[in-house]
Amino acid sequence: MSSAKVRMLVAGGFFFLWLGWLGYLAATKANPLVVSRAQLMASSHFVLAEIVVDPETGKPNIEQQIKEELKPHTPPLAGKISIVNLREARIAGQKEAVFQPGTVYLLPLTKLTDDMFELTPPPKAPGNEGFSRGRPWAYPWIPAVQRQFEQLVP
Repeated sequence: MSSAKVRMLVAGGFFFLWLGWLGYLAATKANPLVVSRAQLMASSHFVLAEIVVDPETGKPNIEQQIKEELKPHTPPLAGKISIVNLREARIAGQKEAVFQPGTVYLLPLTKLTDDMFELTPPPKAPGNEGFSRGRPWAYPWIPAVQRQFEQLVP
């Protein structure tokens, strides 16, 4: 066998190894959970809450119990608060917005009144002022989200 054929077989072997590695990464690392920097920068409060869902409708209740407020700028929130647009929320990492019982969620909030808040929707992009804002995101409080939150909100 000539050296050109050997080089071609080696290059072909490396090519198929590379394709196998890319296939493995696509199968195991797809759909990473990414926290929206724009949403966090537009928020005034960051709370952790275990979302209570109405058993009849399957939708989250407007009134929720705060488990903890992260990085408070004012006296920390405690007790129950009302989140007016919680039913519109999308949940990062899920195709359907279904709050799982027993899961703690990071909720970036904007204060409307003393006891009324909204889940902060992503800000509008410059030049798109005529379009409506997107649906807000809620994030399951897992180590990957916690690391991103600590990097984005000093």
